[in-house]
Amino acid sequence: MLRNISLYNAVVLPEMEKVAVDVLRSGKIAGGDWVSKFEAEIEKVAGLPHVLSTVDMTAALYLALHLIGVDEGDEVLTTAFACLSTNSAIAQRKATPVWVDVSPASVSMDVADFESRITEKTKAVILYHVAGYPGPAREIAAICNKHGITLIEDCNNAMLATHDSAPVGSFGDFAVYSFYPNRQINTTEGGALACRSAEMANRARKLRRFGIDFGTFRSKIGEINGGSDVPEIGWSMTLNNMCAALGCTQMTSLQARHDATQHNVARLRELTQDIAGLNTVSPIEGDISAYWVLLFFVENRDEIIRRLKRSGVMASSIHQRNDIYSGFAGAQQYLPNTDFLQKHLVGIPCGWWLNEQDLLDIAASLRAALATTVNTTPDHPV
Repeated sequence: MLRNISLYNAVVLPEMEKVAVDVLRSGKIAGGDWVSKFEAEIEKVAGLPHVLSTVDMTAALYLALHLIGVDEGDEVLTTAFACLSTNSAIAQRKATPVWVDVSPASVSMDVADFESRITEKTKAVILYHVAGYPGPAREIAAICNKHGITLIEDCNNAMLATHDSAPVGSFGDFAVYSFYPNRQINTTEGGALACRSAEMANRARKLRRFGIDFGTFRSKIGEINGGSDVPEIGWSMTLNNMCAALGCTQMTSLQARHDATQHNVARLRELTQDIAGLNTVSPIEGDISAYWVLLFFVENRDEIIRRLKRSGVMASSIHQRNDIYSGFAGAQQYLPNTDFLQKHLVGIPCGWWLNEQDLLDIAASLRAALATTVNTTPDHPV
């Protein structure tokens, strides 16, 4: 195989180029109408009704933790197998992450382990829908309601995924989204916070721009109004008009890209179903994954990845578990299923940009990579 098959890709459309030029020529680059238009478009596909855009996903998570009063000494339950963009906000709030294990043979938070780790210090849980695979949000939400805990769904690469026939993000008090270049929507950088409460959303809109109430901040002649108070000082976390415009142009084709990815996943499963030692990571029964990547468990994972990359297939182990980092205050817990994940999980390209020949080449590379290894089913921890 002489070419590389990329694991991720960025949406690039002619409409994006045109709108970028239009925004540049308008001079309204930092702020403008595109921001509210983009937020309205995201509200159509998000699980919660009130959406505000942010400079990136971590800013959205930080805002959510701030809104519910997470502070030093509080605990936030989360999974270790995630990107730092998910868990870094906990450290930024000086809170303590409490690492929850995943369920056996899955990438999803283990419900029983989650509930067992709740203490009087627990303020929130971040439920990451790993690589677009929906987690057990309905069960987690029910436990959160019982204990008075805030649920934040991390949907950063899970747009259009569904859990229990509802959009991921619709079960929590907050949901966050990412518009990093390799996500389903590419705004070059950006994120969004979706809120169940209109009051929380209005507060967040002020905080993302230093705490300013733009309804009163300017006088009738356009100057800063000295009578407009800023009672809660915020940050600079807004998505600019240029990025929002880029995002808007991709919304009409979002479903088509999602459908193409679903087709590719079905085809890859058909092509690889007889490969010994390649064990599919399946979504929860009845759920629909967004498939940021297609996940498998394999033995000799690192060697398999090396072989795939040599053949031109850009496979990956996806994440490094965060509990190894000394920058987090939380003590590392015994997480046997996370241990298994870190040693056996591999992500394979499956996105909308792949054609039939790509899929055939990926399957052939997988077959060759596993043919010369010991073909056994990975042993899951008890």
